[in-house]
Amino acid sequence: MSGSASISPRFRRGSTVHSAVAAALPSHAADPWQSAPSPPEQIRQARRWLERIFLLYTPLWVTACFIVMRSGAFKKWRDPGHLALGLGMALPLWLAPLFAGMERGVPLRQRYTVKATLFIGLFSFLQNYFGAPLFFRCFGMEYHFPVTWSGNGSPWFLSFMTVAYFSTYFAIMQTGLRWADRRLDRLTRAGLRRGLRAGACLLLGYSMAFAETLTMANGWLRGYFAYADKTRMLVYGSLCYGTLLSIALPLYARLGDDAEPPLPLSQVLWQALGANMLVLICYELFAAVIGRSY
Repeated sequence: MSGSASISPRFRRGSTVHSAVAAALPSHAADPWQSAPSPPEQIRQARRWLERIFLLYTPLWVTACFIVMRSGAFKKWRDPGHLALGLGMALPLWLAPLFAGMERGVPLRQRYTVKATLFIGLFSFLQNYFGAPLFFRCFGMEYHFPVTWSGNGSPWFLSFMTVAYFSTYFAIMQTGLRWADRRLDRLTRAGLRRGLRAGACLLLGYSMAFAETLTMANGWLRGYFAYADKTRMLVYGSLCYGTLLSIALPLYARLGDDAEPPLPLSQVLWQALGANMLVLICYELFAAVIGRSY
């Protein structure tokens, strides 16, 4: 009896069903990191969804910070307690896009939510480590939290908390920039349109920086976080800090563009690193102009 004749009809039917199911599955299902294009409409939906998540989460992290500052509970914590606070604020923003089902079936490397959260995370950690020394030198910024886990003068838990801050800032600024873009699109002169768009980015960045400076250096944190001259920091320091946000905003907004194919993850990371380098160069120029070392 031949080999083909020895195979039972039931086995052949099972093989046929298995082949049909395998053919129906997406080719990238076995490897979520495999590259595949994400349709523009799906990117727009993901952008709107992530913005809502960031904005809905804002009252939660603001309330947590208010309770911690108002109660003075952080004064009794050490490194583990402060790090737990930072992680508790950042982790929901990292995990929600991965497990909420948005962009299901899209490879991780192509997901808008992955690119956006990585972009914000990079800026949060790089600027706390490399950018904070400018504010130590030029504005007398001081950290005296009861912690020892720090890098380059900045406690690590603040980098995690910055993820929450920046998520809110970028959601607000991106919404404002879209509003400005809709009105600037009516202009026929491309040069004027680009100039006004750059001005909108500067205004949005400065506004966010000024608001943070105004609210964070408060009496509840006296002795733990302060500036040598708060008025000087509000006027000039907000300009320095706002430069960071203004440079980052157009790059962040590009992640949600309708470009086809979408920006690859590697390019997003390189752009974030390049923007951080440009910000640090601007900081040094500001330091040369502003002067004063504390």
